[in-house]
Parts: sequence; C-alpha cells; structure tokens
Amino acid sequence: MNRYIKWNILWITVAVFMVTGCKQKVEKGGASTARLPLPEVIVTNPVKENRTIYTAFQAVSRYMQSVNFRARTAGVVSSVLIKPGDEIMNHQPLFIVKPMEMSALEGAGNLSKDLINSYDTIFSDQLAFANQVLVQEGDYVQPGSLLASAWIEKSLAAITYVPFSMVPIIKKNSPCTVEIPGKRNVRSFFRKQLFLADNITQTQPYVVPLPGKLKLAGNMNLLVRFKIKEIRDGIFLPRKAVLTNEQETIYWVMKMENDTTAVKVPVTIGWQGKEQVQILSDKIGLTDRIITEGAYGLPDTAYVKIAK
Repeated sequence: MNRYIKWNILWITVAVFMVTGCKQKVEKGGASTARLPLPEVIVTNPVKENRTIYTAFQAVSRYMQSVNFRARTAGVVSSVLIKPGDEIMNHQPLFIVKPMEMSALEGAGNLSKDLINSYDTIFSDQLAFANQVLVQEGDYVQPGSLLASAWIEKSLAAITYVPFSMVPIIKKNSPCTVEIPGKRNVRSFFRKQLFLADNITQTQPYVVPLPGKLKLAGNMNLLVRFKIKEIRDGIFLPRKAVLTNEQETIYWVMKMENDTTAVKVPVTIGWQGKEQVQILSDKIGLTDRIITEGAYGLPDTAYVKIAK
C-alpha cells in the first residue's frame, strides 16, 4: 500500500511541477508582449478657416483682330518706315510709294510741280503692332498690293482653355484674374466661348479680354484664375491625416480617444487642396487630436504613443 502511495505522490509532484512551469512561461510570454514598443504617431488639431477656392486654366495671349495696309496706286516703294514687331501709332506714316508716272518722267527731266508732290504716303488709322512687312524699298507694287499687316492693339485677349467638366460653371461675364509673367495681374472676365473645342485635350477655349496697354507679344503663356467656391467657417485637416480605400470611395481619420488609444472615425470630405482637405463630418471638432503621421495600417482601435 505504501508503495502505491509513493507512486501517487510522485506523479502529483510531477504534474504540479509541469503546470507551474507552463504558467510561468505564459506569464513570461505575456510580460514580453506587453513590453513591445507602441507605434509612435504625430497628431494635430483641425482648424476653422474662411477660404476662397480658385482654379487655374492655361491660356495664351492673342490679338483677335488685325489690319492690312495696301498700296493705293501703282509705283515703286521708296520708303519703308516700319518693321515687324514695331508699335504703330495713330496717323503714323508707314510707306511712301512713288507713282509709276513719276518714275517714267524722271529720266526726261520733265517733272511738274504736281508730280513732285504726288508721292503716295500710307498712314495708320489706329494703334497697332506690326506683324508682317511684305515689301522693301525698290519693290514695284500694284494698286491693292498688300504692304503689311498688323495686330490691332485693343483686340488683345487671353485665349483660355477650360476642361469640359468645368464648362457648366463658366458663365458669360464671369469675373477672373489673368496672371501675366513679369507684370501685374489683371482683372477681367469671360467674354465669349469659341466653338473650337479640342477633343484631344478635352478643353473648350474662351476669350478673356486684356487691356491693349499691356503691350504683350502674341502666344505668351498665361494663367487665368477663376473663383469656383467660397467656404465660410470650414473645418480643415492636413491631407495626410485623411485615409481612404483603393477606390477612394470611403474616407476616415484616426482620432485619439485618450493619450494612448486611437479609433477609426469615418468622415465625409469636401474641397480637396494640395495640402489640406475640408472635413464635412460633424464627428470631428476643433479640440480633437487627429493622427497625421503613423496612422496608415492601424486597426479600428489601436494603442499608440504620441511623439513629443
């Protein structure tokens, strides 16, 4: 009998030892897990701002009207008083044409006073910029021959290319601002739509008039800024604080519930800029702490450490 008792005591001792060892291992493992470092995050508070939202369209400078200067009589061009690119003033002489009759009588020395005064001078009748000069001194011209062409100064405009998606919000006389490199910005408006839509770039051209006193060259690259929205008392977060799915159909932020716990909060977004996003959800307040760095990949509820 004592023999059986001894064996039972031995087996009980072994069992207790094994249970104690396993418990110690579990406790050690749990302590090890608890000591894992928490992910560090950076947080910020939402801000409330009033904001005017603009969009910018590519544009080029262009003179919408031109004028041609033509010979009024047959003869030889004796003087060319302009060259391409020159500014042309009102009543400025541009060309002098010696009539054919005068050229024929010069060799005979039989010039009358009337013939001497019969040089034909071509004048400008408006402000313009010389575009092409097609004759030079000594050229023979017929009545109606084209001598030069020029852009009319007051017809200067920015041809603005608006994406098709934005066309519905552009109305006639909608105000805008034209940004001109090296010059002050100019306030203007959308005067009319040109029915020459570009199917490749998916844009619709508009005419935005500019003051001729700017004296811009044609085909200069410009920007036209157009106001599309006014936001009053909007709530904004840094763009990197807003997370989304691959389809960009669901948005959320990670909000700190306390100093160590972050929770996932679905949000609805409004305007999106390069640096900031408007938050339309009433679940986010100005005193909330939102994770801006370190939120990617966190579960719905996560234990984190706020970086100092």
